[in-house]
Amino acid sequence: MSNNVIIRESDVKDSNAVYNLLLVIAKLHKDARPDVFANLVSKYTPEQVSSRLSKSDNGVFVAEVEGNVVGYVFCDVIKEGDGLTLYIDDLCVDEAYRRFGIGKMLLDRAKSYAFEKNCRCIMLNVWEFNESAVRFYENYGFSTRSRHLEMKL
Repeated sequence: MSNNVIIRESDVKDSNAVYNLLLVIAKLHKDARPDVFANLVSKYTPEQVSSRLSKSDNGVFVAEVEGNVVGYVFCDVIKEGDGLTLYIDDLCVDEAYRRFGIGKMLLDRAKSYAFEKNCRCIMLNVWEFNESAVRFYENYGFSTRSRHLEMKL
């Protein structure tokens, strides 16, 4: 499968495919934590996706198989202390294409982008209920930096 995968910078023509994958992630969150995500449709509106993807050097990379976008990673460079950090705002691979190394390929591209932007680390957020994502990121080399704790009432 990895021979057929192209990881590339996104552009505005990818907007619908990226938005549809955002809907998948939103459903996962909504199903797992309806108390938090009851009204979530998508993290971003179709217009917000199109607007971001219409910019050059937008920090969004897609995985393409046979002309179809099957995954993406959203990268934001943020100032943190006296340096820069690459924040992975979102990553998704279509369920039918998981476990073929596409997520790793997207992270590899994000890591390259971090080096290009002179970032000193990569940071992301993952919900504890998403155990497969937690394992994926830990297997890639991420470790816990901080924790958000909650007490349900």
